[in-house]
Amino acid sequence: MGPSGAGKGSIAAALISATPGLWLSRSWTTRPPRPGEAADAYHFVDDDAFSLHADEGGFFESARVFDHRYGTPVPDPPVGHDVVLEIDVQGATQVRSQRPDAVVVLVLAPSRQAQGDRLRGRGESVETVSRRLAEADREEATGRALADHVVVNDDLSRATAEVAAIVEDHRSMRDQGP
Repeated sequence: MGPSGAGKGSIAAALISATPGLWLSRSWTTRPPRPGEAADAYHFVDDDAFSLHADEGGFFESARVFDHRYGTPVPDPPVGHDVVLEIDVQGATQVRSQRPDAVVVLVLAPSRQAQGDRLRGRGESVETVSRRLAEADREEATGRALADHVVVNDDLSRATAEVAAIVEDHRSMRDQGP
């Protein structure tokens, strides 16, 4: 979890490709795709489809973030795979309430300037960048209280390796049992 522009998606993609036995849940959103964004970055839907899926109990967590809705579908990973969710602090709070055993990693940009640069680099409007940065301090404070681990994404390779080590540590503890 982490604020927008922290690099959650970059770490998640690198982690999935480098760590066997992980499965990334693809979130739904009502926002339109950003220019140049991969078609499979999200399951892009309109508000009616999102509402219908929510009414059917199809989301593990969901939230409104500014003007759009986001939700993680109820996970259905392949057998033997651990689930990775790429979510914000609101979503992680919901996940933790449902699954107290979930391992929560807070991903942070090295600075607000770097976070803003990342948001602008992916084509966010000046208004959106300002809104997201204004929320970042609150999200970070909430995230630090919720997280089992905090990773500063100042170098993608190092941050991904750190998250991979966290995954392996928790797998080892789980496999050893109580």
